[in-house]
Amino acid sequence: MPFEVKLALFAAVAAISVAGGLIWKARTGRANLVKSGELVDLGKLQAEKAGVRVGKFGRKVTFVQFSTEVCSQCRQTARLLGEVETKHKDVLHLEVDVTNRLDLAAHFKVLQTPTTLVLDSTGRVVSRIGGAPKPNVITHELEKLEVF
Repeated sequence: MPFEVKLALFAAVAAISVAGGLIWKARTGRANLVKSGELVDLGKLQAEKAGVRVGKFGRKVTFVQFSTEVCSQCRQTARLLGEVETKHKDVLHLEVDVTNRLDLAAHFKVLQTPTTLVLDSTGRVVSRIGGAPKPNVITHELEKLEVF
């Protein structure tokens, strides 16, 4: 194969890879409306906060963050959502480690970590965020559920 053809193939593969990466980055961290509105069962999540099993949702919003032990973006997402929880008494943030809970990952279709579900006061999923959420996305979700 001539060198020019190899170079053209390499350039084409590189361009496709860059385009795919840019598309993926543009879609990551945005909230997507969930039409099914599944009701989350806290008993199945087995979520704990400060060593105590959580038995109720936040007054207006609950963020359920699915993480893994090796996820670097999960820590910054937990920090961001923890700050939101501290500032707003109507918000609850739960972090669920799916490293050993593949049943939860499959049930909630977690394909990347972090994945965050935004629940209303009844525990119904209203939106989902794949990847590390941007602060303005969290603000918009809080506005939608009338936290401000």
